[in-house]
Amino acid sequence: MRRTGLVVGEPGAVRLRVRRAVRVVERLVGLIAQPLPVAGAGLWIEPCRAVHTLGVRGPLDLVFVARSGEVLRLCEGVPPRRVRGALRARAVLELRAGEAHRLGLRPGMHLRWIDDSKGGQR
Repeated sequence: MRRTGLVVGEPGAVRLRVRRAVRVVERLVGLIAQPLPVAGAGLWIEPCRAVHTLGVRGPLDLVFVARSGEVLRLCEGVPPRRVRGALRARAVLELRAGEAHRLGLRPGMHLRWIDDSKGGQR
C-alpha cells in the first residue's frame, strides 16, 4: 500500500492522509486486526462496492464513492461484524467512527485524490 493525500470538496478544504488498498490481498485484509485509523487518516479501498467489519477492532465510518468521486452513501459508526455496500460505488473510504461527521462528509459531495508519491492528481 502507498500513502496518498485525499482532498475532500474544494481544493484545500479538508485533507486526509490515507493508505490506498488496490491489490486483492490488501483489499481483502483492509483493517482486520489493525489499529483503527487516527483522526485525519483512513483507508481507501478500490475497486470496492461492499465491505465487512469482521475482525475490525471498533466501529467505523464507511464512505462509498462513485467513479466520478461523488459520495453515494455514508454509513456512520458501523460496529464490528457487519456488512455494508453501495451498488454504484467504485471505492470505499474507511474512517474511525465520528470522522465523517467531524469532516463534514455527506452524500453528494465529491472527493478528489492528489497522489503525493507522484505530485499529480488522480
